[in-house]
Order: sequence, then C-alpha cells, then structure tokens
Amino acid sequence: MGILIPVYAFSLFIPTIINELGYKASTAQLLSTPPYIAGCFFTVLVGIYSDKLKLRGPFVLGCATVAIAGYSVLYATPQGHPGVSYAGTVIAACGTFPSIAVVLAWAGGNAGGDVKRGVALAMTIGIANLGGVCSSFIYRTKDAPRFHIGHGTVIGCLLLAVVLTCAAMVTYSRLNKQKEEQCRREGIDHSHAPKFREMADASPLFRYTI
Repeated sequence: MGILIPVYAFSLFIPTIINELGYKASTAQLLSTPPYIAGCFFTVLVGIYSDKLKLRGPFVLGCATVAIAGYSVLYATPQGHPGVSYAGTVIAACGTFPSIAVVLAWAGGNAGGDVKRGVALAMTIGIANLGGVCSSFIYRTKDAPRFHIGHGTVIGCLLLAVVLTCAAMVTYSRLNKQKEEQCRREGIDHSHAPKFREMADASPLFRYTI
C-alpha cells in the first residue's frame, strides 16, 4: 500500500499540473507521457540490476527515497510554478514505478512453492489495488492545485514503506543466518536438496532474498 498509493495518485494530479502549464488538448495529452516514460525506463534499469545483484530491499529503499524527494518537491512548490511541479512529478515517477516491480519480485521470490508463491502474489496485488480507492479520497478537487493533503499522505506512506522494508531486510537476514547455522550444525548441503524439496521456503537450504 505504501508503494501503490503514490502510483495511483499520478493520474489524479498530473492533469492539474499540465493545465497550469497552459496546454490543452493533444499537447496536454503528450505532456502527460514523459513521467510514465521515465518511470518505465527506470523500472527496466532497476529490474536488471536488482536481478544481477540478487537484492530487493536496497532497491526498494532507494526507489522510495527518490519518490519521497519527488513528492516533497510537489508538496513544497508554491502555486504559480507548474514547471517545478512537473519536474517533481517526473522525479516521483522515477522512484515510484520501479519499486512496484521490485516489491512484486521480492514477494514472489521469498514465497517457496508454486501454490504459496501464487497466493502471495495474488494477495499482494489484491491488497495493493486498494491504493486506487485511497488515492481518490486523499486527492480532493477542492485541494487543487497544490493537493497538500494528498502529497503529504503519500510522503507518509512512502516513509512507512521505508520502515517496513528495513524491518523485512533485518528479518530475512536473521532467518537466513538461522538456516545457515542449522545447515552447519546438521551437516546439510545441496546434495540433500531432494530430501527438502517439498518443504519449499521452510527448507534449511532455502535462502530469502534480502
């Protein structure tokens, strides 16, 4: 939720910013695409390096920090400076969109077994879709064009995401150390993998991605 609410919020305030810039019709439609293009580019880039380094948490933290910076620009920019607000939107997109892909990969990768992985991903996506409901309530028409309540709430959600990501990283690291200790104590190595195949992430050979 901390990551998804900022994503759903985009479609609610971008039209207001573009309208402030003075563009209409097809030009306005065109100007709504750069934040999404930037978000798409960084989603691919972050995904590649996240897989290459086999890390998820640090990338979620980095993306959330960038998103916080973007929404902080949106929150702090006074009325009459739509160009600055637009830049803030692009920055926020570069942090928000990549984090979604990494969170989904993290949730799926740390759920062992096909059934458990499928349920974990379905629950993650299902709960996350509530972000659209929340966004429609915090971005109220009467708060335009600054949307301080909306931007402030989103920054709070992103800060919560940072805290929960740190907690998840610490927890997974602790569980991995426990599994490593069990393997050393009981002399378990990868030659024993068939014995633990049905245990999924409960297997002492399974390692959580940090």
